[in-house]
Amino acid sequence: MSSLSWLGAYLRVSRAEYLPAEVPGLLVVFFIGSSSLSRIIAPEVIEAIVVFVLLYFVGFIANAYTDREIDRKYTIFKNQIPEAVERIGARNILILIGAQICLAFALTAHICYLMQSLFPAALVAIGTFFGVGYSIPPLHFKVRGWLHAVSLTLSAFLIPGLFVLFAIAGEIAPAPLTLVVGFSVLHYGIAFANQAIDYLEDRAGGVLTPPVRWGMESSLRVALASISAGIITVFAGLYYHIQTKAGQISAIQGMSTPLFFALMTPVVLVGYYIPVSGLWKMYRASITRPIEEATGYMKEICRYNTWQASGIIGLMVATGLIFFAGIV
Repeated sequence: MSSLSWLGAYLRVSRAEYLPAEVPGLLVVFFIGSSSLSRIIAPEVIEAIVVFVLLYFVGFIANAYTDREIDRKYTIFKNQIPEAVERIGARNILILIGAQICLAFALTAHICYLMQSLFPAALVAIGTFFGVGYSIPPLHFKVRGWLHAVSLTLSAFLIPGLFVLFAIAGEIAPAPLTLVVGFSVLHYGIAFANQAIDYLEDRAGGVLTPPVRWGMESSLRVALASISAGIITVFAGLYYHIQTKAGQISAIQGMSTPLFFALMTPVVLVGYYIPVSGLWKMYRASITRPIEEATGYMKEICRYNTWQASGIIGLMVATGLIFFAGIV
């Protein structure tokens, strides 16, 4: 019998340790979508955040359930996840997934009622389809080449961001949309780090993730290309966001949009320096070392939580400064 408590096992399979890195992301969405601090306590916003957490956990629980044998056999750290699945029970895991999805849809129905729109329900339906389908056969988008990118980008980044943004703002304006799209593409690239460090285990288990299917070097090129495209789009969205807010923000009225944008640019770049430099080191290792040695090196340097959080925090600070300049 596992020594884990039931709650500890649930938090383990939900990968709750990743949640603190998501909080700055929610704040970014709040800062670009809201015009006042009081909006954060609106019922539809609170419920949207609960829905976000429920479905965020569902994605990880589904992945823990389907990958439990590979994690048990090949990965020392992730042996704790199969132990947690065993503590909860495979049947109970499926019940948990179903119950959390049902609760998320019930809350979404209430959000739709409050906002008099079916758009939140459509977003949740699409996000749930790709989030669960990412891990669970027969869809199993995780091993289906380009569908990996579509599924993970939509379910982990883009759809949750748009869902929370709509709950906050009541609309999806072009500037926030551009920022969320850029953020999603950028952080999909960073997510490749987590895929890369599992390369040997996934290859041995026959799990055709992008690094296994395309090769480590090629997949890390895709990661760096995604990051480059994402950063360009984020900066385009940030400039557009500053431009649309310029007439409302007293702190900007005394300077031009390009000048204020120039002040925000290094704030964002500093945040993303850590993950970008880390992925670049991983790519260099993939082309200069044997794959076993390169993968071992990647495991040593990869700090996935820190990398995701670092980039988000830089963007949170920049969007937060714009937000607070507008309400002071």
